[in-house]
Amino acid sequence: MKTKNLRKAASGFTLVESVIALGILVVLITGFLAVFGPAAETIRKTLSIDEASRLQASLEYELTHLREGQEQRRYQGDSFRKAIDWISSSNEQGTAIILYKYKATPGQIRTDGTLEPAERVAGIAGEDFILQPMVRRLDDPLLEEDLQVTEGRVFFVKLQQLVYQGEGLRVYDEPGKIVDPYEPGEDYSDNPTAFPEAVIAFEAEFFSLPSVSFNFLKNAFSPEKYTRPIFSRNLSVTR
Repeated sequence: MKTKNLRKAASGFTLVESVIALGILVVLITGFLAVFGPAAETIRKTLSIDEASRLQASLEYELTHLREGQEQRRYQGDSFRKAIDWISSSNEQGTAIILYKYKATPGQIRTDGTLEPAERVAGIAGEDFILQPMVRRLDDPLLEEDLQVTEGRVFFVKLQQLVYQGEGLRVYDEPGKIVDPYEPGEDYSDNPTAFPEAVIAFEAEFFSLPSVSFNFLKNAFSPEKYTRPIFSRNLSVTR
């Protein structure tokens, strides 16, 4: 019996040995996190930077180009008129600017020059559909079609003019108005051709939307409730 008990004791771990093993494990895990944690954070930030750059580029392109058909007629062929209109009305619910990617059918063009949404959502990328970056206002009649086949997150952006203060620029404190950046006063939002400068500078604040539902955007979405952008950029548009 005595020999049997000694064998049992020898086959197990003492409390001291267990504590030492646990300490070694903690040291190894801490070292692993110290090495790979920053790498994972770098990857996450890189993806965010790429996405932010895509959103900025899509917005800049949209503000400097006119779509075929109704938009060409509405702004009389002048993309600067469009930029001023979009900047001044971006804080309003009905004309909020929505940014997203959607699955589009290659070669099938709509009346405004954009690609038709893909019918086969589960098709082969590059063959049945391509991912198309898009920027539309909430009052765009084609937005609802696109949102049915979006890929990834959907964003919206608030735009507000920058005016000069001292030697720098600041955000103008009256959203919806477009003024002389040197002597703020008269509102040119309804008369963009009279805007005295060849360039309009503005701040763009980008927000992530909690839903891609068109019903949510039309009924429950309210731009003024969003006050913490995921990132912002100072941009400009030239006449």
